[in-house]
Amino acid sequence: MNMSNKPVANKKQHDDRAHKLKIYSIGSIVLLIGIVLVTNILFDGIFGKILTFDFSDYGQNSISEESETFIDSLSPDTHVRIIGLFNRPDNVSGTPYQYIIPLLDDYEKKSDGKITVEYYDLTENPTIINQLDPSNSYDLASNADNFVVEYNGRIKIITPLDCYSYDQERYYYTGTYYITSNNTEYVFTNTINMLTSNNMCKAYIVSGLKEESSFYITQIMNSMSINVEELPSSDNFVIPDDCDLLILNGPNADISEKMYVAMTDYVKNGGKIFIAVDFNMKNVTERFDRLNLLVNQMGINIDPAMINENDPGYQRSGYTIDHTVTSTDPFADYSTLPYFHATYSRSISGYKNPSTSVDVIPVLTTSNNASLTEFDTNGNAIESGTDTTGQYYVAMYSSGQSADSAQMFVFGTANFSSDEYISGYGMNDANVEFFKSCIRKLTGSKSASSINVEVKNVDNFALDNTKATTSSATMIMVIFMIVIPVILVGLAVVVYTKRKNL
Repeated sequence: MNMSNKPVANKKQHDDRAHKLKIYSIGSIVLLIGIVLVTNILFDGIFGKILTFDFSDYGQNSISEESETFIDSLSPDTHVRIIGLFNRPDNVSGTPYQYIIPLLDDYEKKSDGKITVEYYDLTENPTIINQLDPSNSYDLASNADNFVVEYNGRIKIITPLDCYSYDQERYYYTGTYYITSNNTEYVFTNTINMLTSNNMCKAYIVSGLKEESSFYITQIMNSMSINVEELPSSDNFVIPDDCDLLILNGPNADISEKMYVAMTDYVKNGGKIFIAVDFNMKNVTERFDRLNLLVNQMGINIDPAMINENDPGYQRSGYTIDHTVTSTDPFADYSTLPYFHATYSRSISGYKNPSTSVDVIPVLTTSNNASLTEFDTNGNAIESGTDTTGQYYVAMYSSGQSADSAQMFVFGTANFSSDEYISGYGMNDANVEFFKSCIRKLTGSKSASSINVEVKNVDNFALDNTKATTSSATMIMVIFMIVIPVILVGLAVVVYTKRKNL
């Protein structure tokens, strides 16, 4: 019996099978690579903008539904330019732009051509300055590294610092900006709203009265289509003819006689004024004599007395000078919340002025269990000046009885408009919402509604180079385009190696 042919047949059969498996494995690898390449090209070219995901914390790289809805509402022929006066950085991680540039890319991507984002280094392209600002009104040459938003010849400069809220107290003591929230979308969306709005209002903030800065309310009013300028106190103080609103935000010194005369004329001509004062170490001895003469004309008085809230239900953390106040019925719809935060508040009371016919309305009130502490000219509390328990007012509103008469809000706390408060509590705070409603009341139809964009949290009070950069997108690209295909190819090689020996 001849058995020698059997092994030869088996070996040939095994070789044929191995050859087929080899071809199959190689073909599978080639096919897989082809599929990956073709899919990547198709997804990038056709679906790239649709299938883009924001993996940053709190969606730092993506505009919100509110911004998208606003941009969609703009006319199709709208063309807003966002221009960075610098070369675009290759890597924004760890820079002030890391929360800004990726978000601006999203504006351009989702605007359907209504918004473009451009970058020009002023040393390489100096002509852009004359193009944007032919009259050199904004001194763009001194604003390198900032952004300019332009629409139909109107421009607004936005600095990286404008795009954040920061802890002002820590900055005061350390000189370092500790970021508390990312306001980039709020600032850019409402700047576009302001520039594209037909209704423009002009507000002047009086300076030179030992006040703190008004950085945040300037941002807020810009978002409401209100152009804001500073009006310094001087011996030649004059209120411009285009002033729709005059603001005294936290003065710690009284107005001069010249300012009193100019503001009195402004009130007589139907001017609109917002005033906010409080008690602090700088003004505890200040009586605001001339400022009081001004507000007395509108039936209001700024008292030299600080409010103490004795009702535990109104106190915050058990302090009588840090407390809650409530809005009166005429102002109940000024905020979604009826309760507000007041600190070191001066009492604001009515004043009987027989020479003026005005309507005076309380705006913010304490509980019925509050009291007052008066201070002498040296800033010392007067024991005999402690008033009886009762309800007191932290803000009042006054208006003339005709449609074009003067209007005035007077607040005895800076918690609605100060940089210190807004930097700590953010632009979505109920106090800020109430402030905006007061400004709308004073400016009427000239003040546009701001776009209600939520500010985005930043966790650790400092710029964090692990968040909101393009590195997340790069990582995802590497995973899907390199890591996963390599793993699949490796598996295919293992399978081939195992099967060929069968």
